[in-house]
Amino acid sequence: MNTSLAATRIKLNASFWKHASCVPFSEDVVPSSLFLKHRHFLVVDVETQKLVQEVGGWDHVDRLGVSIACAYDSKTDQFLSFRENELKKLIDLCEERLLIGYNIRGFDIPVLAPYGLDSKKLDVFDIMYDLEALTRQRFLKLEAVARGTLGTGKSADGLMAVEWWKSGQIQKIIEYCTQDVKVTRDVFQFGRQNGFVRIQRSAEATDKVTQVPVQWN
Repeated sequence: MNTSLAATRIKLNASFWKHASCVPFSEDVVPSSLFLKHRHFLVVDVETQKLVQEVGGWDHVDRLGVSIACAYDSKTDQFLSFRENELKKLIDLCEERLLIGYNIRGFDIPVLAPYGLDSKKLDVFDIMYDLEALTRQRFLKLEAVARGTLGTGKSADGLMAVEWWKSGQIQKIIEYCTQDVKVTRDVFQFGRQNGFVRIQRSAEATDKVTQVPVQWN
């Protein structure tokens, strides 16, 4: 293991010992070690030009194309937006920060891969994957976590964002994507500050909220 990683006293999951690489990938690293290693983080969300069914299913998300990508940079406390021809700037930031998102490992990173994003160069904390490990429930929606934790959900959905792209309504995509980033950041910050988040299964079932302890600092 290289000395810079050793100096941070990182803790490794069992997955590290199951592959041949001498350097751990982000999924090998215990989340608290990622937070110790990185002073600043980048929350990222990506909107696409096409729908999944237009590219042959979920095995081909790398063909979806990026319409707009948005981010929150904790170092500058700024929200940023990137069009397709500006993604190199975003990729550089992704490699400099702890990358945070919701289902970012299963969606946003593969969508960005054709533009030069190399997952092996990243340290990633995926909120959805962490909550799945804690609750043993797969594919928890950001909407459910945001409603339970923040009392508010997303402003629209990815289907609408694709329609806006096809009709040239770029500013609407930027506003929607930025709101998704803000919701994801606020859920993350709430979890860090309070040691838990809440999951509300539906907008109607306000009395059915599950509290989940988290360790995000």
